[in-house]
Amino acid sequence: MQQDPSVDAAEWERRGIEADTAGRHADAEACFARAVAGDDSRSISWVGLAFSQINQKRMDDAISSLRRARTSRPDCGIVAHLLNAMTGATSQHAPADYIAFLFNSYAGHFDTHIAGLQYQGPRMLSELVVRAGWKADASRQIIDLGCGTGLSGMPLRAYAKRLEGADISTAMLQQASQRGIYDHLWCGDVHAVLRRLPPQSCDAVVAADTLVYVGEAAELFRLAHAVLKPGGDFLLTVEICDDGFRLMPSGRYQHSHAYLLGCADGLLAAADHVDGPIRTEAGQALPGRAWRFHKATA
Repeated sequence: MQQDPSVDAAEWERRGIEADTAGRHADAEACFARAVAGDDSRSISWVGLAFSQINQKRMDDAISSLRRARTSRPDCGIVAHLLNAMTGATSQHAPADYIAFLFNSYAGHFDTHIAGLQYQGPRMLSELVVRAGWKADASRQIIDLGCGTGLSGMPLRAYAKRLEGADISTAMLQQASQRGIYDHLWCGDVHAVLRRLPPQSCDAVVAADTLVYVGEAAELFRLAHAVLKPGGDFLLTVEICDDGFRLMPSGRYQHSHAYLLGCADGLLAAADHVDGPIRTEAGQALPGRAWRFHKATA
């Protein structure tokens, strides 16, 4: 990249973000490197540098960049979560600032991005709904947790008298609003949104590709149970691991069959599940599972 001594660190950072968004990861790395050379206290530039290195499969370099970012911002949840993911530590959940940062940056091209990963979550949940005998009669009160741009909400609309969505990313909610399928959209952490809903007010709670950023899921099960009407369903998708839950280098969590059954114990019955590739990761099919948990009528 051509030298330009008149460009300051903030402008190099802006150019790096632009290049990374366009998929020009080597150019992005060069820009972020210029930014931190001009001002090594710029934690966002260090994070951007790390992301560009991750995208080029240079994990050791990315860890070094993240450690420099942590020096500048020791309280930054984005940095802490990425370091945990890349060094094999499992935390309880992804920090709110990490989720918001990730999906605010993805929102404009999220649907195209996720289609390229052959994401199957909504299809798998739709299969469970059909198997459960739901009728497309617009009769149900449904909350779509981590609704994103509304991909998970679209197949639910025909079943819903009222369909609400919740997401922590304002940019994703703007995209979801444009679909015109939601009666109300909540901005906030999914746990906080569930706490604001009246007890036994929902026929279905849906969490498509949401637990991959939750990690420890017991509280989500308790809150879902509280807002579900008797006879209601908790529908969710997960990526699979063999035991407990685990934070992966991707920054997402995987959950085991036994762990989710333990979270549901005493609250909801495991009514059905569907297994299959939920998306691709580095060109390889990633095993996933869609669940339907049911709240007893008595």
